[in-house]
Formats: sequence, C-alpha cells, structure tokens
Amino acid sequence: MSLSELEQHVFAYYVAGHANELNIATRWYPYGELTLVIADKVTVAVRKFGRKPRASAKAVATAFLDHMIEKGAWATKQNEFGGQMHQFQADKYKAELKALQASDPILQKAAAGGPDFWEKAFDEVTGQTAA
Repeated sequence: MSLSELEQHVFAYYVAGHANELNIATRWYPYGELTLVIADKVTVAVRKFGRKPRASAKAVATAFLDHMIEKGAWATKQNEFGGQMHQFQADKYKAELKALQASDPILQKAAAGGPDFWEKAFDEVTGQTAA
C-alpha cells in the first residue's frame, strides 16, 4: 500500500469503525463496482473531517479492496469476457479486518490518544486548525 499520510489516516479511520459494518451480498461483482461502493462508504465515514479526507476516498477504497482481495476476503474468478469478478467472504473479511485493526500503527496511536485523537489528527494532516 502506497498511501499518503492523509490517506493512511483515512484508511485507519475507516478500518477502525465503518469497515466493521460492511456487508455485501454474496453475488459476484466487478472490481470497479466494489471500488465505487467502498469509496462511497469511506466518504460517508470521513465527511465530518472536511473536503480533503473525502477527496482521498477512492485511493483508500482501492487500497482497502486490494488488500482484502489479496487476503481472501473476496473470492476471485474469471468471467467469460476475460475479466475478474469478486465475491464477498464474510468470515475471512472479519478475520482480516481484526488483523488490520490490531496491526495498524495509527490505530494504536488512536487507542492511546483519547477521544479527541481523530479530530486532532485530521486537523494536523490536512493543515486545518481546530475551531
């Protein structure tokens, strides 16, 4: 994953909370559709932090989806047109999400940082000042 500092914070914030609520029907989806769905969910998750975090949603969604596909949270098959399709695997997704939550250094700082951690962190990485 090659994400900017802001994107890393958006990724961590999504993984810490809203990613726990992700539940996608177990039909086969094209990669682009999954990226759009997750980007929309990331945008909603970080909307309270302003325009810059929202603008990073597509890059974060792509990194998140790529990681989860690599770890088996989405099964992959070739379709008859030569492309790939992906199917959500809830058990593998939950296990990998827990692993991500346990290993993310920003989430470890957030756990120690108190209730104002995220607002301060996003203010710092976006160059905004807290009101």
